[in-house]
Amino acid sequence: MNLFVIPLMTGLLAWFIAWLLVKLVFWPNNAGMKKMLEQLDISLFINKENSKQQFEAILPTIDHQLHEFFTHKLGAKLPMVSMFIGDKTIEQLKEVFVEELREIFPLLIQHLAVKAKDDFSEQLTTKWKPLLEASLLKATRSYRIIAFSIGLVWGILILILTHPF
Repeated sequence: MNLFVIPLMTGLLAWFIAWLLVKLVFWPNNAGMKKMLEQLDISLFINKENSKQQFEAILPTIDHQLHEFFTHKLGAKLPMVSMFIGDKTIEQLKEVFVEELREIFPLLIQHLAVKAKDDFSEQLTTKWKPLLEASLLKATRSYRIIAFSIGLVWGILILILTHPF
């Protein structure tokens, strides 16, 4: 038997195990990625405190969009209403809308996140598996090479320890 077969076999076995771990995450009818997603608790990422901070962060954008709506779009869609709305009324309407959005934003974001998680979980095998699996295989290429190298060294050690020269 060729002496290089043992180190090569251990190296390939280590590479294969590393490759197989990535494949098992996306294995069909498996508990892999889909089960992990189902167990993921969205409230860890999105809760009332986080939502309020996030709302405050996007408040300038909301204010700008509401201003654009009340000054330009509302007048184009409802010309009769725009005749009765001045700058002071627009500011009051914006305040009312922002106050209402501040109340419903946490609940809205939480429902949106749960729906997005469910949709992602449903589309995992059809839409996301090819993309994620290819990315994960590419990202772990260096780890598989390291696993092969460790397996090769392990095989050489086995060869040195078991075969006297």
